[in-house]
Amino acid sequence: MEEYSRRQFLKQLGTAAGLFLLSRSALSLRRFDFAGDSKTFEMLVVGDSHISGQGLKEENKFYYLVKEWLQNDVFSENRKVNLNVKAHSGSRIYLHEDEVEAMKKTGDDFTKFYHVEANLSFPSITAQIDAARKEYERAESVDLIMLSGGITDVLVANTINPFLKEKKMRELIHKYCNEAMFGLLERTTDAFPNAFVVVVGYFPIISTKSDVNKISRYLFKPLKFPHPLQWTFTNGLSKQFMKVLRKKMTQRSRIWVAESNREMREAIAKINTKSNNLRALFVEAPITEENCYGTKKSLLWETNKDNLPGDERYAERKQMCSEVFSELKYQHYGRLSTRMCELAAIGHPNVEGSKAFAEAIKAALRANRLIDDQKLGSL
Repeated sequence: MEEYSRRQFLKQLGTAAGLFLLSRSALSLRRFDFAGDSKTFEMLVVGDSHISGQGLKEENKFYYLVKEWLQNDVFSENRKVNLNVKAHSGSRIYLHEDEVEAMKKTGDDFTKFYHVEANLSFPSITAQIDAARKEYERAESVDLIMLSGGITDVLVANTINPFLKEKKMRELIHKYCNEAMFGLLERTTDAFPNAFVVVVGYFPIISTKSDVNKISRYLFKPLKFPHPLQWTFTNGLSKQFMKVLRKKMTQRSRIWVAESNREMREAIAKINTKSNNLRALFVEAPITEENCYGTKKSLLWETNKDNLPGDERYAERKQMCSEVFSELKYQHYGRLSTRMCELAAIGHPNVEGSKAFAEAIKAALRANRLIDDQKLGSL
């Protein structure tokens, strides 16, 4: 364990040094400017359930709040913001080999877009980029791309799984949040040469401040464990076990957030250096252990007083999920696919959480001088 820790330290030290040099060189890169001559501002959104705003009405999604800010406060009457959203729940950066083979055998079309709330790994985020590219007459017209990706490749459960070996977890995070993310950014910037890319980071799902009863109830939701019997997992004895489990899950969640942030920042630094241009930036999640799932001031969707998903679109998913999954032969969660779809919003940013993300994105655009109030005001 001591030797492994030493190797980890040296690896992280080397990565930190590399990122420092990349960030130093990035200071001299040409910076994008949204004060263009075009009468339209093209904004594209690709990615998974995070960026697509699972459980939120359109007007409450953080990409929509950013779009409205650009339209009303930044450009006013000078430019019209056109929004194109390809992101959907469950999407992976690219489809994994086992999924591709399974869907080929069943004959499912993994390029078809379904309901945005249905948690399907396809079309992948890479496929979303390809699909969007075909829709624009001029790829150069796209100004801003917002995206998130990686957690569905690592698997959400693995971000808090205390039984997954830490070494394996770190390997998965590096593979998807660094290597796969860099590949996605390459494809994105090649497809849309004038677009600036905002990559939105993830957040801790559970912390030591999360209520153990809420954690217990959620863990048994997919199995439809009878609500009246759930007290067997929330009594005094069970709570002590759950507190131990919560601590271990929190430790994994911390690794997930810290490592995914670091790996994505490295991928972005590499794409900026390769482009000799500030093509992308990373926006860290404003949600912390103080307001993650099950906390007193949670910024994530939880269950309501009836122990049902408390988001804005649960009733819609209740009807839609069974329809979508009855059409598909390949189902990622097997017999639980419809159930997992119905519960999909739990743990995603709620209305207030979405507002926090919108503010973080706006602040990042200003801090990196993509939004210049004085210059834009003279348009």
